[in-house]
Amino acid sequence: MNKTGKIRRENNNNGSRGPDSLYFVDLYKDGKLFGTIDSSEKSYIYSEDIVENWESGILKEDNEHIVLSEAA
Repeated sequence: MNKTGKIRRENNNNGSRGPDSLYFVDLYKDGKLFGTIDSSEKSYIYSEDIVENWESGILKEDNEHIVLSEAA
């Protein structure tokens, strides 16, 4: 099973409040979207750690923070 993660950046259109960018981590299993973790209140480095933990197997598929895709 091949697990990969990709950090997605979205602009924060909240005026001058909060960060300029929000981060989400899309998690893939065998090339298909498995789910997403909202890391918008965390740093980019935190998002990188999510990707690393997913790809190494530390982050498990039953993690409560993963919002499953409809195809999962």
